[in-house]
Amino acid sequence: MRTSILAWVIGLLGLIMIAGGIWGVIDLFRQEVRAPLKSYGGAVSMVCGGVAMLGMAQGLRLLLV
Repeated sequence: MRTSILAWVIGLLGLIMIAGGIWGVIDLFRQEVRAPLKSYGGAVSMVCGGVAMLGMAQGLRLLLV
């Protein structure tokens, strides 16, 4: 039961990270002065980290079946 809850928590945190990364990209895109391309790296890596967390949660969930 604990492992199932852990999988859901990891999945939820992954979704939060993806949403935060998308918000960061949108915030950079809405700046009046265009931000340099390397400024987007943090937000894009946050989205990638969220996708990786979703993958780990899915793998953990599949191990429980």
